[in-house]
Amino acid sequence: MRAIEADVCIVGAGIVGLAYAFEARARRLSVAVLERSGEAVGASVRNFGHVIVSAMADGTPLECALAARERWLELGRRAGLEVVEAGTVITARADDELAVMAEIAEDTARGGRLITPREVDRLAPIPTAGLVGGLHARLDLRVDPRRAVAALAALLSRDPGAHVLFNAPVQAVYTGAVESSVGQVRASLVIVCPGPDHDWLEPEITPRRTGMTRCKLQMLRVRAPAGRRYLPALLTALSLPRYPGYSERAGSKQLGDRLAAERPELSEAGVHLIITQLPDGDLLLGDSHQYGDTVSPFGEERLDELVLTEAAGLLGANKLSVRQRWHGVYPSAPGHPFLIARPLPGVAVVEIVSGIGMTTALGLAPATFDALLGSSPAVAVS
Repeated sequence: MRAIEADVCIVGAGIVGLAYAFEARARRLSVAVLERSGEAVGASVRNFGHVIVSAMADGTPLECALAARERWLELGRRAGLEVVEAGTVITARADDELAVMAEIAEDTARGGRLITPREVDRLAPIPTAGLVGGLHARLDLRVDPRRAVAALAALLSRDPGAHVLFNAPVQAVYTGAVESSVGQVRASLVIVCPGPDHDWLEPEITPRRTGMTRCKLQMLRVRAPAGRRYLPALLTALSLPRYPGYSERAGSKQLGDRLAAERPELSEAGVHLIITQLPDGDLLLGDSHQYGDTVSPFGEERLDELVLTEAAGLLGANKLSVRQRWHGVYPSAPGHPFLIARPLPGVAVVEIVSGIGMTTALGLAPATFDALLGSSPAVAVS
């Protein structure tokens, strides 16, 4: 097997790895991407396809999300990938929920505006009885998560300055070289993007942070009630205490305490509701959150039932027809959502440790690339 020469070698063809590969090409650097599977099958395809700009924490996360939004639109056009600019609708059933949404709407960088129940009805075909209003986060995007990463990889593979190699598990990473099943790649910069599957890395380059673990999400695919179309992503107030961009508001803690007291079964299971629609009309629902170093391969029906009950209530359906069930896994750690380490000269390990890869990766790459090359100070990541 002959060696491949490239300026940059990326290990991992999920959204984080591809983000750095596209940034390398934007700088006219040649790139080789190594993916151990025949296609990306991890967190980048098991999610909602929801680019939830409005929910990001102030500072670097929000800046990266806003930049990623523009790159999604650009790459979507180039890759023939539909990027839906319909935003997110978050429903409010109580005044304290609407008050938090009003604070979010005041932060103009997030693109949110308060809406009436009538406007909720205009944006999405859901029952509005009992609603006091909602928030329309207009900057948020949707993509088909089952196609998006593959479409980006296909676009990159058509670039003569890029090698995209699947079924290419990596055995070792050194300064200046990567050993893989398809041969050696020699590169001045190696960027390892392992997602939650970092156990194969040599100890000296394994990403470390106190409290780092894995988060398992249970998710479902259901038929849309009566074949209805839902352009925006749909959330409820359960999400307000969960995302930093929402929970930083003055009333969010009290709201979270109330919701936890009223629905302890949801709080204990880490359940909040997200609904997005696939191009064929089916809906993606989720999710629950379970944390641990080892992820159980078994799902819990009670968690799916919690999500299904919440979704049926929001959609006005008596019963939802489940077509698929699966779980996603992402690396999780307290503190800053980005973990970037440089364990060896010319080697970087990049992890997004908060489940916001689809939202931020395409903006994180340009924000940090100079630092990985060693030509500028790092951005505020740890």
